[in-house]
This record gives sequence, structure tokens and C-alpha cells, in this order.
Amino acid sequence: MENIETKYLQKLTEHYSLSTGESEELMLKFLSGDFNPRIAASILSIITFKGENVEELTGFALALREKMKKFNTPHENLIDIVGTGSSKKNTFNISTIASLLISSLGVMVSKEIKHDRSSDCGNADLLKALGVNLEANYEQKKHCMESENFIFVNVDEYYPAMDPIKKIEAELNISSILSLLPPLCHPSQLERIIIGTRDRTRASLISQALENLGTDKAYVLWNEEGYDELVPIGTTKVIVVGKSEKKRELSLTANDFALAGNYKSGTPIPGGDLQANMGIIEEINNCTPGIVLDTVIMNAVLGLRLAGVINSLKEGTELIKAKLKEQPLKAKIAGLVKATNAV
Repeated sequence: MENIETKYLQKLTEHYSLSTGESEELMLKFLSGDFNPRIAASILSIITFKGENVEELTGFALALREKMKKFNTPHENLIDIVGTGSSKKNTFNISTIASLLISSLGVMVSKEIKHDRSSDCGNADLLKALGVNLEANYEQKKHCMESENFIFVNVDEYYPAMDPIKKIEAELNISSILSLLPPLCHPSQLERIIIGTRDRTRASLISQALENLGTDKAYVLWNEEGYDELVPIGTTKVIVVGKSEKKRELSLTANDFALAGNYKSGTPIPGGDLQANMGIIEEINNCTPGIVLDTVIMNAVLGLRLAGVINSLKEGTELIKAKLKEQPLKAKIAGLVKATNAV
């Protein structure tokens, strides 16, 4: 009897793509760990080089959602801001800092973190260096959410079934369809999310998959300068999707946020190692004017808009600027350290 991997490899080699149901069946096979490594490598390679389609991405996501471990929480209004790491721009931890900031304004955030970083300093590295206990147990994280409106979920802990197929991907040294799954398969099962990616093609693919998966509301964005975050350089395109949303595309610049204006094309956004990121947090705490502060404000404001806290982007900027005078990041980090280390 022909096995699943062989059947779908044959279809792919004949230049056909897989349907949602076929993709889900195939991914469930991969997640079982009972598959032929050579055939799996061929399948991942073909899908990568032909280009993933929305049915394949949806099917893979459905399978992972079924088999992943879940972080159960009574809160239904959680959000997250994630960059896919596909831009290779090596900026500071924009989405993490923006997430910390909006949690200080009452927005509940469940932040995906990982050590497999796309920059010199990943968000897990930064939180650990700040004193946050990344090994916090469920009760400590629950306390963290209640007291700080913020929790973190390490994707490596929640996708153990992915280990065998991720090993194949690593051996191939490619970024396959598997790398697109974490934002679509959030361990907290949240219904609102901002996802940044490198270009229109990838953003269109992700937004269509989110629609298929029944997401309540999402913003999928890319910047014309190649960033996978909202930045005050050039124009950032945002695809709005959701069950109760009319699908549309927005074009945003710094002017839409009532900021001074866009920076010139090619203006670098700082990043670097852990020490540099720690310094950037201090810069934001001190409200130092410049591209770093403007970038954080823009991403935080979009998070507030997703959460339904504000009615306009300009209103959000005023709210964030007023909050920054209180040095909220300093207080938020201290609160997270206390909550995650509580006995």
C-alpha cells in the first residue's frame, strides 16, 4: 500500500500543489514522527522552491493546531505582535518592546518568544537578561498575566511534535513552510494578532491562511524598505483581515501617527547584540527622540488599535507619548521579574 509521503511526493513532482486536506494529512504524518526522512526532505524542498500556496499553509497550520501543546488561559482578548524574522535587518527587539509598552496600558499580551533568533539578540535572550524567569511555571505565568497583563510562551516548548520534521529542515538549511507556522499556531490560541513579514507575496499568503483559519482580526504587514515591522521609513502596507472585518489594505507612514515625518530611505534602525538592545530600552525609558522611539510608538499604537483601545492612530500616539513620561518599561520589567520569580 502506498504511504502518505510517497503519494504526495509523487503529486508534487508532477507539478501539482496539495489541497488543504492533503496538506493537513501530510503534516499530521510528519508530527507523528513516523515518516521517511529522505522523502520528507524532498517534500519540504519542493514546496519551498515552488512556493507555498495558501491551501498548503492552511493544512499544515490545522495539523499543528491540533497536535501542539496549548497555554490555557481564561482571557479571550489576548493579542500578540510578531515579526517573522524574514527581513534579516537585525533591528532591535521592536515587537517585544512594543508589546511590553501596550501591556502597561491594560492590553493583555501573550508574546511568542524563541531562542532560534533572526538577529544578534532574540527576544528570549533579552527577557532573560532583564531578569525575567523564562522557566516560570504555569502558576507563575498566570500570576504574571493577572498582575502585568503580559505572558510569554516559548514556541519550542509548545511544539514538541515538530522536533523530528524541524530536524529535517535544519539539515536542509532552508527556511521552509514550517517557519511560517508559529504566528498561525499561537500556543495561547489567541484570536487577534499582528504579523510582520518581508514582502507582499508572503503577507498575502499569511493573510489568506488567517482567513481560512477563522481568525477574529489580524493585521499582516510589510514595509517597502524590506522590514517585517512597522517603521518610519517609506510606506508600510497593512492587510486587515478577520471574521467581522472587510478585507482591505492600508498604506501607513509616520505622518499617519502624527509623528514628525518619515526618515530618508536607507536610514538604519539600530539593533545589534544584547548590550545594544539593553541600551535601546534605556533610550526609550528616557524618551530620547529619534528613529528608535518613533518605531516603538508606531508598533505600539497599531497594537492598541488591534485591541480596540483607540479609535484612531493619532489618538494612540498621544496616549503612548503620555504614558512614556512615566517610564512604563522600567516598571513593567520590574513587575515581570517579580511575578516570574515569585515562589
